[in-house]
Amino acid sequence: MKFLSAKTVIRTKDFEASKAFYMEVLQLELYESYDDGDGSCGIILRIGDENSTALLEISEIKDFHEYHQKAFDKKFASNKAGLQIRTDDVHFWADRLKAMKWSVRGPVLRPWGSHYLYLRDPDGLQIIIYQEKSN
Repeated sequence: MKFLSAKTVIRTKDFEASKAFYMEVLQLELYESYDDGDGSCGIILRIGDENSTALLEISEIKDFHEYHQKAFDKKFASNKAGLQIRTDDVHFWADRLKAMKWSVRGPVLRPWGSHYLYLRDPDGLQIIIYQEKSN
């Protein structure tokens, strides 16, 4: 058997701020939403198009839920994990985010020829929007 797909899950401290960031600022498409009624809710977003889709789940687990962990209540304090999203126009995203007064660094030309735009989501998770080297 082979794996069919992957989904990244982000447990957020401030669900509404994260939902607004990923859906309104980054314009990711809502794929599915859920609310189990006992302290867990979330959205699943699509990154990409029909030819190359990744799924990103933004999840809130309240402190009274059986799966809650204290780490869910904190801002992301490490660069050990991050999210990288490939685009075909990194300068569009730089202009858009700067116009929205979102803190960004770049685009930075990396030694291998790709351009990286560095930012953080409302929980402090590092996000890199990148454009691969042009041929």
